[in-house]
Amino acid sequence: MFPHVRYVTEPEPAPDPLGFILDTLSHPGHVALLVAGGLAVLGLLAAWHRLRPMEDARLRLVARATSYRDLVPWMLRLSFGLVLLGAGLTRVLFAPDVRPPDWPYLVLSALGFLLLLGLAVRPAALAALLVYLGGLVWQPGLIEIWDVAGGLAALALLGPGLPSLDDLLRHAFPRAPGRAAVTEGPTTGVYADLVPLLARIGLGGAFVASGIVDKFLSYPQGLEAVAKYGLTSLVPVAPEMWVVGAGVLESTLGLAILLGVMTRFSVVTGFAVLTLAVFGLPDDPILAHVGLFGLSSVLFVLGAGRWGVDAWLGRRFATSGTADPVDARGC
Repeated sequence: MFPHVRYVTEPEPAPDPLGFILDTLSHPGHVALLVAGGLAVLGLLAAWHRLRPMEDARLRLVARATSYRDLVPWMLRLSFGLVLLGAGLTRVLFAPDVRPPDWPYLVLSALGFLLLLGLAVRPAALAALLVYLGGLVWQPGLIEIWDVAGGLAALALLGPGLPSLDDLLRHAFPRAPGRAAVTEGPTTGVYADLVPLLARIGLGGAFVASGIVDKFLSYPQGLEAVAKYGLTSLVPVAPEMWVVGAGVLESTLGLAILLGVMTRFSVVTGFAVLTLAVFGLPDDPILAHVGLFGLSSVLFVLGAGRWGVDAWLGRRFATSGTADPVDARGC
C-alpha cells in the first residue's frame, strides 16, 4: 500500500487502464497471489468469527467507544476545520495539488476557523460543502478526497456539539427569557442513524476512489511511486502487481466501509494503512489524510449505524437470542 500517488509523483497520462489491469492479471502468478491473499484474509476472518479471541475485552472496548458519542461533533469539527484552515493557508482547494487561480483563500480559512471555534457551525459546514461540490465540478480529481463531502454533511446535520461557542452563546442568550437553551443530543433519533451513514459514504467512497482513480486510472504514476520508494524490495512482487494489489485492497476496504461490513475492524485497518503512509513516506502531505483520520475515528465510535450490514446481521441474530446488543451497530 502506498499513498495518493498524484501527490508524490509527476502527472502522467494513463493510455489504457483496463489493458494494464488485464495484462497484469494475465500472469498466472499474479492471479494466484491475489486469490491466495483473499483466501488468507477470509480464512482469518472466519477463524476470528468462530473462535472470538479476547471477546470480553472487545465488547468492553466497543462499549467504551460508544460512550464517546457526545464527542463526535467535536471530532468532526477538529478534523474538517483543520482541513479547511490548512487548505486556506496553503492556498489549495482541499487537495494539496489543486491550486485554482485567484481563489478566495480567506474564505476557506474563515470557514475553518468557524468550525474549530464551534461558531455558526451548520452554516459554515454547508458553505464549505458547497465550495467542495463546486470544486468537484471544476476539478473531478477532487473525488479522491470524497471524505470531505461526507464529513461536512455529517457536521451540518449534527451541529456544533460540546464544547463550542454556539453552545455558550445559546446559554448566554436563550430564546425564551429565563431559560437556558437545551443542547441537541447527537445520539438520538435520526442523528444516530444518518451520521454513521454519511461518515461511511465519505470514508468508504474516498477509499474506493483512491483505489480506482488514483491507482488503476493513474497507473503510470503508481509505477513511478513503486520505483521511487523501492516498494519491490519491501514486498518482492512485480511493480504492476504492487499497483493492482494496492488498488484492489483500497477498493475492497472502501466497499466494506460503504456497506457497513465489520465496520470497526475495517476502519481500524484503514487507520493503520493511513498511519503507515503518513509516517513511512515523508513527502506524503498530512493535509490529505486529516479528514480520513477523523471519519475513521467517528466510525469507530458509532459503528455502522442502522443502515449497514453489521446492523442487519445484529438484528437478524438478535431474533434468535444470539447477538450481543453492543454489537448491533458494527463489530
